[in-house]
Amino acid sequence: MILQTPRLTLRPFRNDDVDDALSYRNDPEFARFLPHIPQPFTRQDAEAFVVTNISEPWTQSPTFAVVRTGVLIGTISFEVDANAAAAMLGYAIGRRWWGQGLTTEAAKAAMAWAIGAFSLHRVWASTDIRHRRSQRVLEKLGMTPTHARTLSRTDRNGVPIDEIVYAFEVHSSGD
Repeated sequence: MILQTPRLTLRPFRNDDVDDALSYRNDPEFARFLPHIPQPFTRQDAEAFVVTNISEPWTQSPTFAVVRTGVLIGTISFEVDANAAAAMLGYAIGRRWWGQGLTTEAAKAAMAWAIGAFSLHRVWASTDIRHRRSQRVLEKLGMTPTHARTLSRTDRNGVPIDEIVYAFEVHSSGD
């Protein structure tokens, strides 16, 4: 599955994505609100990241490599719950490409594909309540906040993470 946008290619991960993954993910500011990403992010971490994204079942966890001018700059992923006709959207774009609308561009294309491919009625996402840039992306995608929650995990400083959850409800053309 390959998607094209005006500035990006979204495609499955490949083995040769390791160097680019290492480059953009080994950045404390990129990972600031993503405590599951080790810092420093080592070559071994990059190799494991790429292998995981290659091996995830596309029918449940499709993950797109986001590529700009031949360089891997991030990911757009979904966790699909077929029984609920819903999916969780995940996204992460390297800091060098922030502020250019690329996350929104990639996520819009991927959401349109996922809604059609999986007959989704709902797409949702969550972000650290302090991460205003991420909230802005979700708003640009047409998502609205539904609720906040405190997670059982903490940030890198041991502070419990409060998240805000956003959702996009898909309406059929007959509504």
